[in-house]
Amino acid sequence: MEGHTLIKLPKKRITSIDKRLTQVILEAHKRGFSVKSDYARSMADFVAMATSMGLISTRVYGNVFSREYHPTMKGLGYLSIHLGDDFTPDDGTLDWGHDNG
Repeated sequence: MEGHTLIKLPKKRITSIDKRLTQVILEAHKRGFSVKSDYARSMADFVAMATSMGLISTRVYGNVFSREYHPTMKGLGYLSIHLGDDFTPDDGTLDWGHDNG
């Protein structure tokens, strides 16, 4: 990477809330989950938190919504920060349209 300097960021302190949010976003990324699924119900507090923070959404594009949660670009960034090298955002299943407003 000619002309670029890599900056190593300090490790972020991971809280139990961060771990649960990461789990919810990762589930939305890997499999997606229905708004009325057992998973959504069992993790309701963290699903609500992730949605409020803009980390997951049911928005497909514009005013089109689905019944499944998927990560937003912000959510993928959150995973990248919290999982580091253990996270690859595009495994071929990623729908990049979730943040299109």
